[in-house]
Amino acid sequence: MSVKLLKICITTSDIARIEGCSQRTASQKMTDMKVFYGKTEKRYKVTFRDYANYTKIPLEELEQYRY
Repeated sequence: MSVKLLKICITTSDIARIEGCSQRTASQKMTDMKVFYGKTEKRYKVTFRDYANYTKIPLEELEQYRY
């Protein structure tokens, strides 16, 4: 029985795949989210839950991008 691990943190590559945008646009969106959530220091990460709340996309629809 194999266990699939789900990613917790979202990357700019994930955002580009989900939204069909360029890496640069995804990077800008990541920066906007970090400012919105007050995670401006480099050590803070944006989670899939943060992204789902920010974009109003249900977390269940993002499950396929978490592998």
